[in-house]
Amino acid sequence: MAAKPIFILSSGRSGSYSFYNALKGLSNIEIYHEFLFDETLRNSVSYHMKMISKKKILDYLEKSYAFSIRNSKKKIWIDTSNALPWMIKPLRYKFKDAKFVFLIRDGRKVVSSFYNKYREIMYNKRDVILLKKFFDKKINFLSSEKKYWRPIPTEKKDFYLFNKKSQFSKICIYWSQLNKTIRENLNEVKEDNIFFFKLEEIENKKKLLSLLKFLGVRKKDNKSVIKIFKKPINVKIPRDFGLSELQKKEFEKYCKTEMIKNGYDIKLSYVMKY
Repeated sequence: MAAKPIFILSSGRSGSYSFYNALKGLSNIEIYHEFLFDETLRNSVSYHMKMISKKKILDYLEKSYAFSIRNSKKKIWIDTSNALPWMIKPLRYKFKDAKFVFLIRDGRKVVSSFYNKYREIMYNKRDVILLKKFFDKKINFLSSEKKYWRPIPTEKKDFYLFNKKSQFSKICIYWSQLNKTIRENLNEVKEDNIFFFKLEEIENKKKLLSLLKFLGVRKKDNKSVIKIFKKPINVKIPRDFGLSELQKKEFEKYCKTEMIKNGYDIKLSYVMKY
């Protein structure tokens, strides 16, 4: 019998690696952090931008995710990845019994982290232009490197306006649109198959235990999993950069609505407590 799939959806920089690190040693769970990431991101964004058909994205899922899930020797198969949100509908179509975790973190922390630590791979202007040229068929090939594959507007006027914006603003738009995409697509999934979790709730033991139960973690493993999960990891530069006054205005312009819809108060500062 095939393993039961669970997909953890997030924007990135939201604690997704912590899930992998905490669950990777469990005997009943096979878990990946960004399974086949570059190819998955390319296919997911291509589908979102209507560059490939539903049939092609389903073919990709069959040869990658479905193959791995069918051949797993564990009861549960999990991928935690920011490549997945752009293809939630194909995932639901392919895996009828799939569960989804909507993992989110205060967008100010996420955007600041991307901008200050990963600006070479997040909406670098030259890479954005290359993706648009590829979309317009002005170039015949574009590498699957992740730096090229983040969604952009495809209409000429929309792209022109988008490309005039700062890199920081582009990352704000990315965060807002990705979380909106998750939220709206999961509205169509039955309630029992969805779990919404804010990374800031890591100290809420009741909520954390409910999440572990949803993921299929056995009670006997809860203590060891929680101990690992609460350790800060994957911190490339251990620093909270914060936002300048100008960046705060830009963030509110593009992200305030999505922050509110996901239960964040734009006036409050959310601090992770380990």
